[in-house]
Amino acid sequence: MKSKSLKFRIPLFVLGIALISSTLSAQTTGRTFVYVNGYELTPQELYVTQQQLGARVSPGNYLYDPRSGCWMELNTGQSGCPGNAGGGNSGGGSYISRYGSGESNANGDWNHWRNAAGGAVGGTGDGCIYTSFGWSNC
Repeated sequence: MKSKSLKFRIPLFVLGIALISSTLSAQTTGRTFVYVNGYELTPQELYVTQQQLGARVSPGNYLYDPRSGCWMELNTGQSGCPGNAGGGNSGGGSYISRYGSGESNANGDWNHWRNAAGGAVGGTGDGCIYTSFGWSNC
């Protein structure tokens, strides 16, 4: 008699574990682990943000200043500002982080200095690209 009741309990136990694990899995799949000013973005907010930036946003804890557009990831110290952070209608701006610095202007000219590389790369609005190591495509 005991063996017959065990036959029914084991499948129910396995089914219960499967239901619990699928419920927990469903709850964690909705997480993005991308925090902006202490708020975790929803999957839809993260998707919209990535579409607007044209880049993937890695999980992390970000501080963001909506006035300037500047941001910083608190765990890595990586930071930056968009090209229009220079203010006004100039369409340019600059940024400084512990990894490097750079700037851009309304003409499409840009440059970036990378501390680890000990050099810079830049470009002009007409498509020329150059480095501080002596390379240029113009």
